[in-house]
Parts: sequence; C-alpha cells; structure tokens
Amino acid sequence: MKKLLFKIDDTLGRITETVTSLLMLIVVLVVLYSVLMRYVFNHPPFWTDRISIFANVGMILMGLSLTVRNGDLISMQALYEKISPMFALILDATWNVIILVFSLAFAWYGLEAAMIMPGQYWDFQDFCIDLGYTDGDDGNIVFRLFRTVEDVVGYAIRPFCVDGAVPQKYLAMLMPVSGVLLVISSLSVVVRDIVKIQDLREKLTN
Repeated sequence: MKKLLFKIDDTLGRITETVTSLLMLIVVLVVLYSVLMRYVFNHPPFWTDRISIFANVGMILMGLSLTVRNGDLISMQALYEKISPMFALILDATWNVIILVFSLAFAWYGLEAAMIMPGQYWDFQDFCIDLGYTDGDDGNIVFRLFRTVEDVVGYAIRPFCVDGAVPQKYLAMLMPVSGVLLVISSLSVVVRDIVKIQDLREKLTN
C-alpha cells in the first residue's frame, strides 16, 4: 500500500512540476506580450491581465503540493539543532498532519465552492462572441501578428464559453484540484514521517 501511494505521489509530482512550469511560461510570455503591445504599439490587449492572473493563481495553488512534497516549507532549523532527532521528526510529522487536515478541508470546500460559484467572467466575452482583434491596419505586419495571436487565444478560450461568457467555476475548480494534489502529497509525507520515526526508534533501541 505504501509503495502504491509513493508511486502515485511521484507520478503526480512529475505531472504537477510540468504543469506549473508551463503556467509560469504562460505568465512570462503573456506579461511580455502585454507590455510590448501596451507601451510600444499603444494597443493594450484586454485579455492578458486576466490570463496572467489565472495562470499565476494556478501555479501557486498547484505548486503548494510540490512544496509540501519536497519538504520546502519554512522550518525552524535553529530549533531543530537544540532538540533530539526523534523530537524533530515528531514535530515534522505533527506539522504535516495539520497540513493533511487542512488539505482535506481545502479540497472538500473548494469543490463545494466551485460547484455553486455564481456569475461569469465578462472579461472574455469578446472572445466568446467574436474571435480576433478587429482594429488596426491590415497592411501593418505588427497588427497582422497581433491579430494572429488574438485568434489563437480566442480559439483556446472559446470551448469554455457558456452563453457568451466563461463561467467562474472553471477557475474555481483549481481549488479542489490543487486540494486533491495537496492531500496526496501531505499523506505521502506523513507516511514517510512515520517510517522515519519507526526506523529511528529501532536504531535507538538496538
């Protein structure tokens, strides 16, 4: 059972690393594109701020499971140097159990919030109703490139449109998804802590 849990955790960890890396790349590219169009060509796109925020939120929420899994949360190393190794392991295990309880609540109530989330994101209505950028000189290569980028983004967003807008619950689903990843990561860490405590106890008794 432990091997299966660790294998699932490792697989999800690799997938999460890939997804968060892609989200970070999206944030960088979208922000650069927005700055270029806003301050160089004086044609700020309406969608870049929202997509960068969405990608950033997803990167942070999904990255939390990686932080827990890799043991990169803030810890008081100075305190650990003053206590016994067994007590330090117990403190780590206690903290990880608290994270596990939080992640269970986060996943459960996050799903509930996503399912009842009202309203729609009006920010993407232009893409849901009409694809592409409609202003600018057709003969200008910059605006032709701009229109191509707008079309690509529009086609990517359009499948998520409902009644001319993108429902809020799609973004809200990041909460239960990241919550489940956090549950698996924290559960795996807790099991590893228990194994470490048992191994250390056997060493101390021998």
